[in-house]
Amino acid sequence: MDTYSGGFLHPDSVMAINPFLIIVAVWSWVKWLSVSTLIIGGASYIGYLFTPDWREIVDSKHYYSNWKIRVYLSLPFNTASRVIGGLANQEIPIWLREHLLGGFARIYDCRMEECVDPDFKNYRSFAAFFNRKLRESTRPISHDYDVDKFLGDVELPAKDELDLYQVVIYLAPGDYHAFHSPARWVANQCRHVPGLLLSVRPTLVVLNGSWRHGFFSMSAVAATNVGDIVVDAEPSLRTNIVRRKTQKIMNTETEIHAPFLPGERVGEFRLGSTIVLVFQAPPTIKFAIKAGDPLRYGQSLVADGV
Repeated sequence: MDTYSGGFLHPDSVMAINPFLIIVAVWSWVKWLSVSTLIIGGASYIGYLFTPDWREIVDSKHYYSNWKIRVYLSLPFNTASRVIGGLANQEIPIWLREHLLGGFARIYDCRMEECVDPDFKNYRSFAAFFNRKLRESTRPISHDYDVDKFLGDVELPAKDELDLYQVVIYLAPGDYHAFHSPARWVANQCRHVPGLLLSVRPTLVVLNGSWRHGFFSMSAVAATNVGDIVVDAEPSLRTNIVRRKTQKIMNTETEIHAPFLPGERVGEFRLGSTIVLVFQAPPTIKFAIKAGDPLRYGQSLVADGV
């Protein structure tokens, strides 16, 4: 007869555990959880696509009724922009900066010899690298002119002797990401237009003001993957934040008084996008650039006529 002795069970009384059965049970549970997640997530996404949102509520004939556009606009652009903006500000280990920033500079032909500090190891993040300071002697301000205007709710002074002009400047990923004043002017309004971070409906920050020829405005345009726009004259401005649906179509206007000199820093992109200058000037103006020309900070946009 088997007996209990010394506090231990006899080996024959212990039930053997088959590891294979445990693996099968865990795998079955994982499959069930995965399938359930896909079904619930898919059903929720389809329901979201066919539930009217603020665009259709505001305008029942809005283009958003097209399901392809709804799918495209349902992608998390704001979240992606915040993630990319966060990554751009993330500190890079010193040992990796030469390889990471140096490789980026070689790909996009960044001219480090024009920087105050050409050493990649001294830039703690991509944001710091994008807004690297340039040597004053490298790109002197070559022309004293004033420029800018944003076409929104602003009325232009009616002057027969003036025409309306615009200049669109695109910032590639490898370009210097701060933007500077192209002229001597005064900004008296900061206008923020929240958008969807898309090429067809971007976020806008517009500085409206005047110069010696009339209206003058400088617009910073943020499309896909632009984490944030910073305007030095309006430090309270926050462009890439989570907003309620009703706030996504609300423009904000703030009265400011910000005089600028040619070449003076106005703000920066947390990753690049586009600057739009719209301004009044005499018809005798002669531009020093043409469509498609590469530009550098300090380069003249106007040759004569102002």
